[in-house]
This record gives sequence, structure tokens and C-alpha cells, in this order.
Amino acid sequence: MEKTAYKLKLLKLYEILCSESDENHPMSTYQLIDKLAKEGISVSRKTLYEDIDFLNANGYEVMQVRRKCNMYYVADRNFDVAEVRILIDAVQASSCITPSKTEQLVDKIASLAGTQRGDVIKKNIAVFDTTKRDNEQIYYNVFNINEAIIEKKKISFLYYKYDANGVKIAMHEEKPYTVNPIATVMSDGNYYLVCSIDKYTGVSHFRIDRMEQVTITDTPLTLPPELEDLDIRKRKREIFSMFLGEQKNVTFEINNNIVEVIFDKFGKTTKLYPYGGNYRFTADIQISDMFFGWCFGLGQNIKIIAPKDVKDAYIGKLKDIADGYRL
Repeated sequence: MEKTAYKLKLLKLYEILCSESDENHPMSTYQLIDKLAKEGISVSRKTLYEDIDFLNANGYEVMQVRRKCNMYYVADRNFDVAEVRILIDAVQASSCITPSKTEQLVDKIASLAGTQRGDVIKKNIAVFDTTKRDNEQIYYNVFNINEAIIEKKKISFLYYKYDANGVKIAMHEEKPYTVNPIATVMSDGNYYLVCSIDKYTGVSHFRIDRMEQVTITDTPLTLPPELEDLDIRKRKREIFSMFLGEQKNVTFEINNNIVEVIFDKFGKTTKLYPYGGNYRFTADIQISDMFFGWCFGLGQNIKIIAPKDVKDAYIGKLKDIADGYRL
């Protein structure tokens, strides 16, 4: 057998075992011979045994089960069933992934567990009640954004919003935005571009599913020094749904009932200090209406203690809401 044909035989044999076998579904010698024959590759039982021995000798582990006839399977996979299931559920629950792309991704991820397990996983998928976006360009947007970050180039794009009738309206007088891309961040099921704009200070955010015609320019990034080493992980804890405002060091007092809520939001390393029957802690916050809304959702379980201007602003928001309900 020619060297190239022999290599192809080994590749096909291992590919078949990886995709169609596992410890609960081993494949017999006859099944493997038949599968290879359908690929146009003829093998005998003797040469098949030698091929499997060769794979094992070179680090491609093929397990053997001794029955009436020898059975073989590949057990070592990059992803186990639990990992694959978590990835599928994450895709299903993500709002930014369109229905058609969700279906494609689920098929690809399920295949990581092998054909047998993948089919079982797909049959037991829970369909999330998630509102999916309809911008099929999101994958190309993400690809171009990350390529620009790697190449350290600016990008340009058109940006849209929707009116009350669901009609798409171009922003920025229908002119492209040109920005310095820094990172992509997932928040509350939406995918955002974190970037800077030359004529403004600080960072800006754009919903990637509302971007179109994302183009990598020939212009190098011009990030200000304070943004060159921006800690995106830290910033995400400060931001409430990507609505920006002035950053403040805020002290809270909370009821014991929402300790887990605070850890979920700010991380388990958040230092909670006993204060009477409650706890107090401090965090860096981007002050915005979404932040005040988060506080409102926790009701009397949380109080803003300091600084005074943030506390007064929150009280003012509560009064405005109450005034709106007065006859």
C-alpha cells in the first residue's frame, strides 16, 4: 500500500472510531471494515488489528473489548457530556445568536461528544424562552472585530436602533462610526463591543447585533494610555448592562437575604463587613439608571450609604417614579 493511502486509512479509521464509538457503543471488526469499505478503503481483519496496534503505539488510544469478536472504541474525548451540555445550553439561552446560527452551533457542539452521545444530547435539549436577534451578520462582525484587535487596527461600521414600529433606523446620520476596538463582552445575553472613539474620553459600547458593514480599516489604533491595559474583567463588574456613567466608589448596606445576590454580581471575594444585623461593602460602580434600577429591584434589602450625591440621586429617582403615579 502506498504511504499516502496508508496514512489516509489510519486517519479514516480513527475518525470513524472518534465519531461513532464510545464505551457504551463499541464497534466490531466487521463494522469497522464495512465503514472503511464505504470510504473506498479495503482492509482485512489482520491488517485492521495491525492498524489499531499502530494507533495505540503512537498515542492514539483505542480501547478493546473482548467478546465473541473484538470490539473497539475511543473513550478519551476533548469534551465530556456535561461540558457539551453546558455549551449547548449557553448557546440556547443567548439572545445575540440568531435562530439559524443557534441550530448550526448546537449540531457542531453536540458532535464534540461523538455521534452516539451527541444524538442523545440533542434529543434532550431544553428550549429556552429567549428572544433571539435577527442579524445574521453577527458572526462576521465578531470575526472582523477580533481580527482588528489582533492587527491593532481601527474598524468602521453602521449602527442601528429600532423605532416603536420595529423599523430599523440608522444612527449617526447614516454615517459610519470609526472606533478603536478593545474587546468583546457578553452581558445579559447581549454581545457588546468595548471601544474608544478618538474625539471622546473614556470607553464606549455598541451592541454587536446592531452593527452592520463592520470593516477593518488601514488606520492603526490610537488608544489613550489609560485604556491600553484596560482590565475588562474588572470593568464588567462595574457596569450595569453596559449603560455608562461616572465611576464612583459606592458603599452599601444589605440584608443577609441578598448575600448570594451580591456575590453573584460582584464576586465571592467581595468583603462583607457586619454592621448591626446587616452587612456593609464597597464597590466601584458606573452610576446609571440601570444601576439605580438594580437597587430598586432589591427593595429594602439594600441601601446606598455613600457617597451622598449618589444616595441623593437615587432618592430623587424614587421620588420621580412615585410622582409619576400620583393622580
